[in-house]
Amino acid sequence: MRGTILIIMPMSDTSPHIQAMQDRIVMAMTGEQRLLLALELSRVTHALAKQGIQDRHPEWPAEKVKREFLRSLFPSGGAPSGL
Repeated sequence: MRGTILIIMPMSDTSPHIQAMQDRIVMAMTGEQRLLLALELSRVTHALAKQGIQDRHPEWPAEKVKREFLRSLFPSGGAPSGL
């Protein structure tokens, strides 16, 4: 689009004050604590994604939901053939 200026702003519902507080807390954590936090956030994100698949396909057994979740982690057509 000629002559159009696109401004990209990060979307956040966190106030700058709270964001600064979160940043200070994370920076005060040890490497191990940050790793454990990242792993927990990953676990929760995976659980939410799988629940979303299950909600959209309530008739699917858990194994199919898990397989579809794993497929969703790969770019189009890039999943291993066993999935």
